[in-house]
Amino acid sequence: MNRCPECDVMTAHRRCPLCQTELSAAQAAIRWYPDYDRKQQRIRARISRLAIFIGILAVLVCFFINLIVLPQFLWVFYVAVAVFYALVSLSHTILSASHIGGKITAQVISLTIVLLVIDAMSGAVQWSVDYVVPALISAGILVITIIMVTVRLKWTGYVSFLLMMIGLGFVPAVLYLTGLATVLWPSLVAALYAVATFALMLVFANQAFMTQLGRRFHL
Repeated sequence: MNRCPECDVMTAHRRCPLCQTELSAAQAAIRWYPDYDRKQQRIRARISRLAIFIGILAVLVCFFINLIVLPQFLWVFYVAVAVFYALVSLSHTILSASHIGGKITAQVISLTIVLLVIDAMSGAVQWSVDYVVPALISAGILVITIIMVTVRLKWTGYVSFLLMMIGLGFVPAVLYLTGLATVLWPSLVAALYAVATFALMLVFANQAFMTQLGRRFHL
């Protein structure tokens, strides 16, 4: 049996039945699981734990300095959200072997939290909830959609993360309805884009998408 590395299918033929790539003897070896480098994983885990320790220590030092020097303005929150985003990016995005869809979702959620805290600390100007957060969520939906179209046969692994991003697409509308956001059109665009993406998946992916929905929600 020969294996096509592009389509991940097994065939007795010399050519892949999907992409027509000629299969060589070197491609015939079956790898049921990806290689696991135990030493590399230990190094990554140690770096991640060390980064968390340094981040927490830095926030605590800044907190005490803030209380001593300028207690009337808690600028330590700026440091805290910056450290939080740096730790998420390092531990979950750079060092982790997590699914790329999960990395994108984590980046969108962590950036949203950072922007909301900075906006609130800077005097509640509301630039984050009015414009940046809706744009960020829409961009996250777009990126995952593009990846799903690109990876072809492996797109089903992104369904859960796409559904999470679609759910996040309604957050700006909720913020507007609760009065936290004051500009309607960015929130409306994000919600409509989320609905349009879901509808397109139903139309073009049809049975495969419905099957994945059933598996995720046990329907």
